[in-house]
Amino acid sequence: MRRLVWLTALVLALAAPAMAFAVVGSGQDDGTLSVKAGVGKVYLNFNGSAVGRVHDGSIRVNDLVAADGLGFEFSNCNVVRDQSDTTISKNDTIKVCRGDNIRFRAIGGNYKIAISGAGINLSAVGHGTTSLNGAGDDPNVFGPDGTYSLNDGPYKSLPNLLTSFTLAAPSGQ
Repeated sequence: MRRLVWLTALVLALAAPAMAFAVVGSGQDDGTLSVKAGVGKVYLNFNGSAVGRVHDGSIRVNDLVAADGLGFEFSNCNVVRDQSDTTISKNDTIKVCRGDNIRFRAIGGNYKIAISGAGINLSAVGHGTTSLNGAGDDPNVFGPDGTYSLNDGPYKSLPNLLTSFTLAAPSGQ
C-alpha cells in the first residue's frame, strides 16, 4: 500500500508541471535549467515554471505578480517565514522555507527564486536570468558540488564563483 501511495505521488509530481505548461503555454523564447545534486546557491529571476527539492537548506520565493500562473507551494518546511509585508510592492508575495528534504514548485508566473543548500535538484523552464554559485572550493564540502545544464546544453560542474546566464531558447530554434 505504501508503494502505491509513493508511486501515485511521484506520478502527480511529474504530471503537474506538464499540465501547467499546457495551461500557461510555452513561448518559443523559453529556455531550460536543470541542476543535479547541487551544493551552493541557485538564483532564478524569470517568467516560467520550476519544480525541485533541496536536501538541506532554504528556498526564498518572490511571486512578483500573484495573479499570474498557478502560484508556488512548499512542502517539508521546518520553518516558514512570510516576508510579504516587508516589500515595497504590496503585490509581491515572498515566503522563505527552511528545512530538510524541502520540495517546491512555482508554476507559470513571474518569480524570483533563491535556493541555498545541499542536494539541490531543480528543473526550470521559462525566460529570464539565472545565477549559479557552486561550493567548489569550500573546505567544508567534500566531493563534487553538482552539475547543471542550461538551455539544453551538456551538463557541467557548477561554477565556483557566482556566474550569471540567460535563460532562453538555444539559438537556431
